[in-house]
Amino acid sequence: MLKKILPALLLASALSYGSDIIETYRKQGIDAAVNEIEKTLATKAYWREYLKNHDTTFGFYEADKYIIITDKSKPEVQLFSYKNNKLTHINKAKAIVGGQKGDKLKQGDFKTPTGSYDFINKLAKLPPLYGPFAYATDYPNLYDIVNKKEGNGIWLHGKPYDNNREPSTKGCVVVDNDYLSSLDQKIDYKKTVLIIDDKQLPKTSKDDIAVILSSMFQWKDAWEANDLGKYLDFYDEKFKRFDGMDKKAFSAYKQRIFAKKEAKRIVFREFEVTPNPTSTGEQIFKVKFYEDYKAPSYSFRGVKDLFVKVSGEKMTIMAER
Repeated sequence: MLKKILPALLLASALSYGSDIIETYRKQGIDAAVNEIEKTLATKAYWREYLKNHDTTFGFYEADKYIIITDKSKPEVQLFSYKNNKLTHINKAKAIVGGQKGDKLKQGDFKTPTGSYDFINKLAKLPPLYGPFAYATDYPNLYDIVNKKEGNGIWLHGKPYDNNREPSTKGCVVVDNDYLSSLDQKIDYKKTVLIIDDKQLPKTSKDDIAVILSSMFQWKDAWEANDLGKYLDFYDEKFKRFDGMDKKAFSAYKQRIFAKKEAKRIVFREFEVTPNPTSTGEQIFKVKFYEDYKAPSYSFRGVKDLFVKVSGEKMTIMAER
């Protein structure tokens, strides 16, 4: 597959970095040219240059996206669209959130969670309490799960038709019915992320995005090279896998796999890097991407989730699924 798209990659690389990659291809062949491209993708300098004309205020997205920001301190929601690398503010509206302040930790605590969530369904034919419909979120997300947060049924929904309701919720985000209906006309809920913070969401820096994307390719290169030490160095000491496996158990598991010394091919594409606010103030990002993995004993094609943090010039992985 890579060889089929190599001419386009060579042209893009030549336009960005001059003719060196073309010369590598001409004198040393395709494999050497591909290696040079891979090395470039693993550098922060490349991604800094690439991101110059990208608005990274609320993350980085390789496909068009709708972003709904909920500020629990006001409370309000703001709708943005992210298209052609540009962020556009569409509107904002008052909201109602959980009756208790802080991050949701367990079922029935009347708190609205802090974090980044996808809409997984649009629910209609609900009791009148919820207005015309509701968008169901994927709370608890992976980071919530590995941090043992409990509860479910966190929705963005409307108000009772008689508009008679309590001034708070059990944890959902509630907006006026007219606003919810207009929102439904503007967004594709399957391409929308809901980011909820206790305060105004801070802007995401291009430097952090560049560190994450370059680290992703460094991590991939160590993986392909069966370099266990370098690969595991990307995992935080507090790392937890989706199934609860901690860093020690995960390291032993990967040691058995890497010992096979299998040749493998790994391709990453379709990146989304979304800020995932936390009540502790720790800056965490959700990285969603498409992975194409092929080795003699195992193959995988599909979407993967990582939750990562940036420490200086390096990304460390906190959770993986």
